Amino acid sequence: MIETRDLTKAYGRRMVVDHVTMTVEQGEFIALLGPTGCGKTTILRLIAGLEDPTSGVVLLDGVDTSQIPARDRGLAMVFQEFAPYPHMSVAENIAAPMRFGASGAETAGTKVLDRQRVAEVAAELGIGSLLDRRPDQLSGGQRQRVAVARAIVRRPRAFLLDEPLSQLDAHLRIALREEIAALAKRLGVTTIYVTHDQSEALMLASRIVVLNRGRVHQIGTPQEVRTDPDDVFVASFVSSAQTTLVQGAVYAGKDGAAELDMGSQSIVIPASDPAAAGLVARHTERVTVALRSEAMRPCPVDAAGAVLRGTVAFVEDLGAELLVHVATDLVALPPPQRAAPVVERRRLNPIPRQRQAEAAFEEPEEPLRHLVVRAPSGARPAIGSAFAVEVDLRRLFLFDRNGYRLR
Repeated sequence: MIETRDLTKAYGRRMVVDHVTMTVEQGEFIALLGPTGCGKTTILRLIAGLEDPTSGVVLLDGVDTSQIPARDRGLAMVFQEFAPYPHMSVAENIAAPMRFGASGAETAGTKVLDRQRVAEVAAELGIGSLLDRRPDQLSGGQRQRVAVARAIVRRPRAFLLDEPLSQLDAHLRIALREEIAALAKRLGVTTIYVTHDQSEALMLASRIVVLNRGRVHQIGTPQEVRTDPDDVFVASFVSSAQTTLVQGAVYAGKDGAAELDMGSQSIVIPASDPAAAGLVARHTERVTVALRSEAMRPCPVDAAGAVLRGTVAFVEDLGAELLVHVATDLVALPPPQRAAPVVERRRLNPIPRQRQAEAAFEEPEEPLRHLVVRAPSGARPAIGSAFAVEVDLRRLFLFDRNGYRLR
């Protein structure tokens, strides 16, 4: 089991990891998901012992690792870019971790290559025929398989995978992530997988830790973080479709209903809806409305009910379906800022080169000004034509002024 308790890492006054507490159970596959610069790689390096925390602790099976060096933690890390020993064969690269003891010195009895273990691991990853090759004779996918093989050859207590597939093409990424998921399940090894790709996290992980600006926003199953977001960042970042954020306000309506006012358009939430009473109690409060593609469907322009109207701005043809971009007069909001400015960097505590991306200031994103709606491929609307969508109130997410979900 791996635990972090109130874990922080600061470079000067820039908090890269901000009081992160989480538990990874034995044999569990956890994904750290967030945008570039959110602190997920730093968390992995703190767990591995490659960096020291500013405060907080990392525990392995209940033992504080503060005084345990990285080489003695029994963890295997696979980096984004694999750097093999160029003068060694694939077999020698895989075997390298076995040739050194916990002290880092080559130990007696390990100078002879453990070919049986290397062959076993190589076969597991489908690279058994490549053992005599040099790294420069391998493709990108083969190199990453060698990296994984080198990580598991010593039977570590946990795998730490830092975006291991991000440098590969899309087809190879899909194939390798399926292999990684199957391998982790077969071996029953605790795995922490860092990614900015929500599709990877949703496919691979049993639970996902959603991070932004060094903080944990939500921990839950893929289903929970996708369909039941705790805050506006999770709603906008983890979604199977595009999400438009809109400014609104709630008012008490007639007969216990609540009215969601979005300027020139509004939606009535009937008293029978479980959310209505809570919204009525927030009469006149400003809210952020998250409108996902999956929460809307095309409907007749003159339809009644929870309907929003606009005109067709453009259409994306995906083959099996269309994505219709609908221009409206709603006030669109930008997604939550995904990085923070560097307030101060002390000269005595510089940011390491490999961590500079996590200290960079990211300009705020432009708001998604159109509603994006899925439509059947056989009913392509004309550009500029009137278009209406019916909103599924069960999938409508509202957030308060601090970005927290109204439930």
